[in-house]
Amino acid sequence: MRVLHILTFAIVIFLSVDALPYDKHKVHTIQLKPKSITRRRLSRRAHGSIPISVQQSDKAYYRQITFGTGTPQNFDIQFDTGSGDFFVFGKNCGSPACNNHSKYDPDVDKTFSPIDGKNFSIKYADGAEISGDSGETTIVIAGLTIEAQEFGLADEVSDNFTHPFEGVMGMGFSKLSVNGQTPPITNLIKQSPVIDKPQFSFLLGRETSELIIGGNRYRADTLTFTVLVDHNAGAWEIPIDHCVIDGKKLYPQGRTGTINTGSEYIVLPPDDARDFYSNISDAVDHRNGFYSLSCKGEHHVGLVFRGRTWYIDPIDFTIEVSENVCVGAVIYGNTGSDTKWIIGSAFLKSVYTIFDPANRQVGFAEIAHNNSTA
Repeated sequence: MRVLHILTFAIVIFLSVDALPYDKHKVHTIQLKPKSITRRRLSRRAHGSIPISVQQSDKAYYRQITFGTGTPQNFDIQFDTGSGDFFVFGKNCGSPACNNHSKYDPDVDKTFSPIDGKNFSIKYADGAEISGDSGETTIVIAGLTIEAQEFGLADEVSDNFTHPFEGVMGMGFSKLSVNGQTPPITNLIKQSPVIDKPQFSFLLGRETSELIIGGNRYRADTLTFTVLVDHNAGAWEIPIDHCVIDGKKLYPQGRTGTINTGSEYIVLPPDDARDFYSNISDAVDHRNGFYSLSCKGEHHVGLVFRGRTWYIDPIDFTIEVSENVCVGAVIYGNTGSDTKWIIGSAFLKSVYTIFDPANRQVGFAEIAHNNSTA
């Protein structure tokens, strides 16, 4: 979960989209609009290089969610397919990270019920830590109601949670929740009589971005689905055949990728990142997770799932962080295993992504600015 360049949600009802081959389900569509912020991060000196100051550019996806009845309370909540827990800043949060944010007040919520004796606690991959109490209430997402939804009331938030929203809604499976929650998207699919198909999908464009609930916009014959690595696990983790960089195929054995809207980057274990960037002659490791490279080069990077290559738009791979200084969207860090990759929006912006919890699979489809090959 990393956030620096933000997209906010504005709700619309989907009628038609001429550019997409549409599978006519009753879907509920939320369009996203961009909002930019940055966070400065100074790199360490790598051997034979100069330090660079990285203005990291990142994206998260969020919209306003209504909590409770009586006096409804609205909060900007991030949608994160890489986690399974749901929380909002509580009224007792005195941490600096909660300053200048709205806070949930259970005292004015007629449907709130505390879960006695159950604390809430989570630590995200970026180091942010959240803790507090647990409760249940009614929430409304884009006109869709979820009753008795469990969530965390954050009383303590670490200083490195510097994001412009008041909470996170994990969209993984229940087993991914470290607090034993059932994620809202799971409850919504179970409870809502207007959900036509138990799916949700993302279109993460530079100008138009959407979350679609209740189906997708594509005919079945235009989709390529990949079954999850472990049907009993909680993450949206699928096998990777291999990757391609500037025409060269790299075949890491047994690699998997977690599809994560909460990450901007494609995160690899350090050794895999080193192998990847050995194919770019001017790439320099700055020892902070980033490799710098020439802003003038255009690199063609693709990921292969079930025999089909999906290419990343070169604009999304080479990221300009300051004048004449660029970094690659493939970075390295702790992914939880030497064989696991995290596939964030640097890749997802070039595909239409469908999450199918009933069949435990993830689907991709081509969008206008993407070039995919069989």
